[in-house]
This record gives sequence, structure tokens and C-alpha cells, in this order.
Amino acid sequence: MTRLEDLREKVDLCDRQLAAVLEKRLEIIMEIMEEKKSQKMPIFNKDREEKVINQIGHYVTNPDLREEVRFIQQHVLQSCRRIQSKRLFPYHITLVGFMGSGKTTVGVELSNMLAMEQIDVDRVIEERMNMRVSEIFQLYGEQVFRQLESNVVEELSKRENVIIFCSGGGVVLNEKNIENIKETGVIVWLKASPNEIYRRICDDHSRPLLKDNMSVDKISQMLESRLPLYEDAADLVVNTDGKDVEQVSHEIVQQLMQLDINRKAHHYHASNL
Repeated sequence: MTRLEDLREKVDLCDRQLAAVLEKRLEIIMEIMEEKKSQKMPIFNKDREEKVINQIGHYVTNPDLREEVRFIQQHVLQSCRRIQSKRLFPYHITLVGFMGSGKTTVGVELSNMLAMEQIDVDRVIEERMNMRVSEIFQLYGEQVFRQLESNVVEELSKRENVIIFCSGGGVVLNEKNIENIKETGVIVWLKASPNEIYRRICDDHSRPLLKDNMSVDKISQMLESRLPLYEDAADLVVNTDGKDVEQVSHEIVQQLMQLDINRKAHHYHASNL
């Protein structure tokens, strides 16, 4: 046996040991998840993850390899979040709400928190049309855009374990969109007041429906007409006023956990009727 072959055998042995340890770690993570659920504790703990990453560096004796091991541990923790998310939320999570309610920023944060893929309906449309949403409105009108939006929503609603959001807020205008989304997923309504919405988007000139009248009054009028649609569509409601993106994301996860508990209780009750 050559020196290289001997070293490769040692690497293979390390890989077998590593696989066994990782498998055991993931099994323990699942037990921790169930324990947290039973005690109604937050599932994801950012401070705990940072502590784990820093702590593992102290176990490494070779200082030249310390940061590499911490880097690997970050990926291990991401895999732990992903496996928990797949078990907890085996459906797609769709964020709806008026423009400026925080769908994009919350979608990105929630994607990182849950290690789930994020899909922006508007970005998909822009990539396929090779133009911005504002240009589609200008060249083809709102009706064409809504049909494109509906087609993409129908397609994405067949996905599982993903986060779907629309940068704009008109997805609820089409009842078929809601039917498609709710068939295999959960709708989270991000709620915001007209004043808060105006504060967030007043300098954004890419909003085609507000380009000629960016005002609190106009936002209030549009929002008022859509409120019943959001209320009817939503499985969960989270008020985003005065909250940062991390607070909103944690609140969504906690409500999703409660929704899951309620669904199981309802299923159990129905099966025993």
C-alpha cells in the first residue's frame, strides 16, 4: 500500500466516524425540537447557535484549523434548521400583505431562520418577461400583470417547504390565487397601518399603482378595499408596525407552531367522531 492509499483509508475512516456522529447529532436535535414544542419554547435560538459555533473552536487544538471547523459547524447548524423545518412545516408558507408591509425583508429573514428556499413571485415574473414589474404595468397594463402573477402563483403553490412572497400586494385580488395557495400551504398576512406603509415606501418610485399619488390617503383607500380579502385569505395575521424583521419572523414561526398544534388537535378530534 502506498503512502497516498494509506492516507485515503484514514480519511475514509474519519468520514465513517463523522457520519455516525452527525447522524446521532441530528437525532438528538429532533428530540430537542419535540421537547421545545411540548414546553412551548421558541424552536430557533440565534444566541444559542452563536454560542455553539464559538464553543466548538475551543475544542480544536490546531489553531490553523479553528476557523475552518467553525465554518463547517455553521453548515451543520443550517442542516439542523433545515431538517427541523421540513418536519415542522411540510408545506409552503406564503406571505401576503399590502405593499410596504415587509413581505420581501421578512421573507429573506424567515428563509435564513428556517433554512428554507425563498421565492419572490414578482422576481420570477421579471426574469421570465425580462423587464421590471413597473415596465410590465406601463407596457401591458395591470390586467396582463395579474394574469402572469396568477400563472406563477399556481405553479409555485405546488411546491413544498418553501417561502413564497409577492413584492406587491395584489395577489389576494384573484380568488383563484388564494384557492391555489391554501390547497397545499399556509397564508400569513403581514399587516401594517397606512402611516407605517407610507413611511416605508414614500421614497420608492417603483410602485406603479402609487406613482401618481404617493400619499397616506391613497394608501388608506387602496388598503381599505383590500382588507376583507386579506382577512378572508389569512391563516395567520402578524402586525408589523413598530417591529423589526427578526421580531416579525419569530412571531410567524411561533404562530405556525400553534397552528400546527391546532391542526393536529382538529385532525384527532375529527378522526374520533
